[in-house]
Amino acid sequence: MTGWQHQLPLTDTQKNDLDKSVLRYLNWNYKQAVQHEHGQDYESVRCAIVTLSKFLLREPVDQQEFTNNNDTDNENITDMDELLLPRKWNSIVRLQRKIIDLEQNTEVLVSQINDLSSQVSELSQSMPPTSNGIGAQSVLKWVPKTLPTCSINVESSITSIKLHPNLPIVFVATDHGKLNAFDLLNYTIPLASLQTHTKAITSIDVLYTNFTNSSKKNYLLIATASKDLQIHVFKWIPNECKFQQIRSLLGHEHIVSAVKIWQKNNDIFIASCSRDQTVKVWDFHNGWSLKSFQPHSQWVRSIDVLGDYIVSGSHDTTLRLTHWPSGNGLSVGTGHEFPIEKVKFIHFIEDPVNIRFRTPSTPQYENWEIQYCVSASRDRTIKVWEIPLPRLMAHRAPIPNPTDSNFRCVLTLEGHLSWVRDICIRGQHLFSCGDDKSVRCWDLNTGQCIHSWVDLHSGFVNCLDMDIDYDSNVIPRQIIVTGGLDSKSSVFMR
Repeated sequence: MTGWQHQLPLTDTQKNDLDKSVLRYLNWNYKQAVQHEHGQDYESVRCAIVTLSKFLLREPVDQQEFTNNNDTDNENITDMDELLLPRKWNSIVRLQRKIIDLEQNTEVLVSQINDLSSQVSELSQSMPPTSNGIGAQSVLKWVPKTLPTCSINVESSITSIKLHPNLPIVFVATDHGKLNAFDLLNYTIPLASLQTHTKAITSIDVLYTNFTNSSKKNYLLIATASKDLQIHVFKWIPNECKFQQIRSLLGHEHIVSAVKIWQKNNDIFIASCSRDQTVKVWDFHNGWSLKSFQPHSQWVRSIDVLGDYIVSGSHDTTLRLTHWPSGNGLSVGTGHEFPIEKVKFIHFIEDPVNIRFRTPSTPQYENWEIQYCVSASRDRTIKVWEIPLPRLMAHRAPIPNPTDSNFRCVLTLEGHLSWVRDICIRGQHLFSCGDDKSVRCWDLNTGQCIHSWVDLHSGFVNCLDMDIDYDSNVIPRQIIVTGGLDSKSSVFMR
């Protein structure tokens, strides 16, 4: 082998195959020229190709293909390979393009992994294992200042959204009655998707069980309410990434507006409200309706539960507090001018440093464990209310305080330009969303809007969710999810 052959990055066999492919391509190319341009002299070209074949090709058998004057004898052999060289060249170009794309994607993914690793490191240093430490307080102060980390798209408008309490999973309910589960770290396709209702889902709620009986295994429950008058309860199967329906609750006579699920000791309860003006409390284990009462004169649009008490908001523009085991109505809040879209209790939290409304103002409220609630309305306002103490008697259900049975509005938040649809409270911040396509963050201490995300969605923002801060079993994460009429969920993560 000569010196120049040593420099060639091909074996002898590879070199021979390449030379033969080049000659076949030249032979085919000049035959086409002769057919279309009759002035061409193919015989002289063929002789040149034969000479080249004797010089380049090492095997006489390979040379014979080009020295044979009768092209028809080996036509069936050569026709399949004459265009092999162009095809290989085209394949190499496509492969190079794919390699370039993969290298670019790899660089982006490596950058994202590095960013996430640094964020995890910062979070692990700043947050201790408990949810009540200094690190947890710093997490509760988190307010995203930038654009969403990512967006999740579904097939129809999003009506309700909830985060998994422990895993990076978000549950998304749609106007077509479908329930989806998405992995926040790989959201291109849903982990699971199920047509749970025949009409729009109006509300979803989640509960991770905490059974004190060691023989019972804990799991995640998802409750859904719908315009088809039904409530369904599903168990999330993490190993298989699927929803398993375990209960259906029937009894409402009109649209079911909202659903809440909670646990007391080893018992699990579900509360629901409806356009039929009733609020019902159900026993999850057997599906029986434990209590049904009518706190309002019109459509009950929203409820929240804290222990034995339910606060409800209605189309009649009022809020009402009810002791649900007895059905006793205890107090009422008036002040909104239009229907109330959302109500929530403000839970007390441990060691709230300079946080308004998150600690009881008197020992009586501390013993009662309830003092404040918040409401969002179509009148474009959010109101924080102080709930009057009812008359509490030993071994008897509470009754209204005859001298004070009206909620007292202690703070009004104004800034939304249209209906306020949903609210979340964490630390000293209240997050809200509405039909003005915006999400806003309010400081409960001052009542000021400290940040807003305008035109976050191209349509109404129907719902939002983030981790709760009042349960010692849940370590709050720096995640906010929103859902809109534009069939999109915006996700903020740090």
